[in-house]
Amino acid sequence: MKQYRVRLLAAVLVLVLLAALCPPRSAEAAAFKDVPADAWYAKAVDWAIERGIIRGLSAGTFGPRRTCTRARIVTFLYRLDGQHPAGNPTDFSDVPADAWYADAVGWAESAGIVSGVGKGRFAPNAPCTRGQVAAMLWRCAGQPQSGGTNPFRDVRSTDYYYQAVLWAVQKGITTGTDAAHFSPNRPCTRAQIVTFLYRMNGGRIDEPTEPEPGPLVVIDPGHQLHANPDKEPNGPGSSVMKAKVSGGTYGPASRVHEYQLNLTVGLMLRTELERRGYRVIMTRTTHDVDLSNVDRAKIGNNVHADAVVRIHANGSTDASVHGAYTINMTKNNPWNANLYTKSRALSEAVLNAFCARTGARKRSIWDTDTMTGINWSTVPVTIIEMGYMSNRAEDLAMATAAYQQKMVLGIADGIDDYFGR
Repeated sequence: MKQYRVRLLAAVLVLVLLAALCPPRSAEAAAFKDVPADAWYAKAVDWAIERGIIRGLSAGTFGPRRTCTRARIVTFLYRLDGQHPAGNPTDFSDVPADAWYADAVGWAESAGIVSGVGKGRFAPNAPCTRGQVAAMLWRCAGQPQSGGTNPFRDVRSTDYYYQAVLWAVQKGITTGTDAAHFSPNRPCTRAQIVTFLYRMNGGRIDEPTEPEPGPLVVIDPGHQLHANPDKEPNGPGSSVMKAKVSGGTYGPASRVHEYQLNLTVGLMLRTELERRGYRVIMTRTTHDVDLSNVDRAKIGNNVHADAVVRIHANGSTDASVHGAYTINMTKNNPWNANLYTKSRALSEAVLNAFCARTGARKRSIWDTDTMTGINWSTVPVTIIEMGYMSNRAEDLAMATAAYQQKMVLGIADGIDDYFGR
């Protein structure tokens, strides 16, 4: 009996020591349903949450795959530095004085951490690339000179972030997205930025790289609150001019505008794709924007998206017309014919899966060079016309949450099929 008690006491002591060496995850971080305890970034999330540097999103999620905007990342650095009192107004024309990120941007500008994107703009809502993040962290550290060799094929000595990346490698802040690539032009995810901050402050993660969590998809919910009739070229250098963005159609039965339906489905699709492991960027998340079709195409181009899916609905003078179809460029497109094979495959995959999920009539795929947003794209792109709002039955169906969920699952299934996931 005595030996049993000794063994029991020893076991209890071991458990106490293990608990001391391995403290439990913070209650807030552990509550995130999208941060598994064994995720490569879990320790970094715990650290950042406990220090108030970064917060979760709605509905108990952290959003590790969500792309960080420039405003968000500057705010994280501001909190990390101690969140100084206001008093550093910014000169950037696109940073309102009452914006939630204004103090952080003012602090970063006065400290020489950011200098904007040109023409007096900061671009707060633009995705922040990995190269930009490395440069910001390096400037926070006082721009130290770094020795050693450059391990990355995609980082050149002429790049503005060159010294920053070398320093980050030397300090153990980054090991790249694989052994030979840093991926400087890829948007930085929330998991990656929190890992950088954790490592910068002495934390270590066993995972050797910051893996990219899946293909990058740009979702473009078509149209907006106000149309813009000003003209822009139908393609790069084209003499054919078209309206920058039209008003879209309207559902007389549902009393829903197309721009409203498109954004509702787009936001639902973002949530579903992130759940499946994709990285997602939205061209808009509100109605009151002014984004031309060229602007929307450039968002996908600038982040080197793996695919762009443009969400639309349709209208017709014939109320009996119904069904869904997709749109891409022709194989002889004068601007981006090289994207035809991939864009056509994306169109086929999305249309097939969409109709399988919804039961909608499957119409044809339209190959055309009349779509400005497609002609300006340098990455694979498709437009999904989800149905006809001029058809009473289809209009009312698309206005319901149940059918919207079917549409979202269909588009997501098609994207999965396209990427072979």
